[in-house]
Amino acid sequence: TRVQILTLVQAGRTRRSVAAEVGCSLGSVTRIVRAFLQEARIGDAARDGRRRRTTEEEDRLIVAAACCDPFITAKEIRQELGLQISLTTIRERLRSVGLRSRMSCQRPLLTRQNKTLRLEFVTRHLFWTTEEWMNVVFTDESTFSSKWDQQRRVWRPDCARFEPEYTQHVAASDRRSVNVWGVITYHGLGPLIRIDGALTASAYADILERNLIPFILDGPFPDGCFIFQHDRSPIHTSRMVRQRLEELCIQELPWPPKGADFNIIENVWGLMKQQLARRQLHGASQDLLWEAVQEEWTRLQGLPGIASTLYASLPARARNVVMAGG
Repeated sequence: TRVQILTLVQAGRTRRSVAAEVGCSLGSVTRIVRAFLQEARIGDAARDGRRRRTTEEEDRLIVAAACCDPFITAKEIRQELGLQISLTTIRERLRSVGLRSRMSCQRPLLTRQNKTLRLEFVTRHLFWTTEEWMNVVFTDESTFSSKWDQQRRVWRPDCARFEPEYTQHVAASDRRSVNVWGVITYHGLGPLIRIDGALTASAYADILERNLIPFILDGPFPDGCFIFQHDRSPIHTSRMVRQRLEELCIQELPWPPKGADFNIIENVWGLMKQQLARRQLHGASQDLLWEAVQEEWTRLQGLPGIASTLYASLPARARNVVMAGG
């Protein structure tokens, strides 16, 4: 259209008649002709662009704040630095240097001895394939409550999820609501047992004999050839439980201290707690909470591939422990 306007004007037509013919205002024709005569320009004028909201120094301060405290929020950065910018701008500045907001990994605090023993365990099983891990039956207890430690978001680069400065260290909680024991095999989730009162060595041994063994022999391992995993809690390592395991001819997998991040049933507990948090169960009775826990366990039992996916992650978990030095 601009070329047409300039052609008609150069042919001697008046600007008003040109405007009427091409269907634009007289002012538009005048601006196009003036731009051509004064600047030899037909297209749009060069634009300066949108003014940057932050200076280079402010950008450096934003990045420094996130590096000093990876758990700081964008809102806290804005308040701390006294910036008059949006939270989106702060997130964009951090993303530009490879820092993205992600959910932090919750991990227990590890002593030097813990790390040494964890590393020894992983080294012995570093080259196990998924097929070898398929012979392991993972078990664990968990406590479900209307309140628990929620994961925090953290600013971290890619491939750094398990590095100590980006993980959320949590202490053991003495809160009690509904305690359960569960089991997972490569073929899926097994029974979920409610634990009433304190779990004693005698009660735990009975759970293994009355629930674990019947499930195993009637289902995934009818020949009884499997490897049993449980952690090193005092109840699990008590003389009574060790004796019962020998009587039942159960082969144990020697487990390191603080090995929850390597136990795939922990992922199941995490999925369940995420769903239960959405139910707004504050103030619910223990029986109502137990019903909700059972519903979530049953729902996960019906999800195809959840167990096989978790088992397939075990070789990579072993490598991650080695890379983290325990």
